[in-house]
Amino acid sequence: MARREEGVTERLIESARAEFLEKGYDGASLRSIADRAGSSKGAIYIRYADKAELYAAVVKPAADGLIERLASSFREFGQIPADEQEARMYSYADDGIAEMIDYIYDHFKDFKILTCSGEESLYSSFIDRLVELDTETTYRYIEAVGNDAVEAGRLTPEIMHMINTACFTGIFEIVRHDMSREAAKHYVDRLCRFYRAGWSTIFCTDCDEGDGLLPASASDIPASPGAKELVETRGGSP
Repeated sequence: MARREEGVTERLIESARAEFLEKGYDGASLRSIADRAGSSKGAIYIRYADKAELYAAVVKPAADGLIERLASSFREFGQIPADEQEARMYSYADDGIAEMIDYIYDHFKDFKILTCSGEESLYSSFIDRLVELDTETTYRYIEAVGNDAVEAGRLTPEIMHMINTACFTGIFEIVRHDMSREAAKHYVDRLCRFYRAGWSTIFCTDCDEGDGLLPASASDIPASPGAKELVETRGGSP
């Protein structure tokens, strides 16, 4: 069995982090990573089967850490007495989002690689895990407070998945666009206010599906003069 030189793994991870950050997943070279670390490709293959496994070793600790933090926060919220959860939900969520952003920025390079390197499978899996975790928590909350959103049909698994996927994908735009930590907190606050307004219509026990803001079909929406002109210019095509 090949002997592992002390400190090489750490140097390879740091070198891989720099390489993936600079060149993306496809452009990253194991030879270049080894050279940056003052090591060899053989040292990489002793530790990792291929580039994909090395990539996972770089980004998964931060991703898993965020999942674990959110899961812990959700468990703590679930321990709040049911008759207090509704009143405390938004303030608790605000604190959790602030902690989430701080964690992302404390591990910004790793989340930048995860969201922007071009390797989509781990990022997609990461978002799916966030969505699943939030979905389970939301269903538990609905049951705890006795809300009828599911029973009345205002919330279905499909709409839950769409909302949560869009929300978490939106949050990680702060990483894609290299926002500062403070700017990120501001924009995510606005994003959460937007989704909170939407959730209020789902949790509203006195609301009727017919009270929605959108007409029953697109044909019910009157076209503006500009839209009509655009359609005519395109020969009647949308």
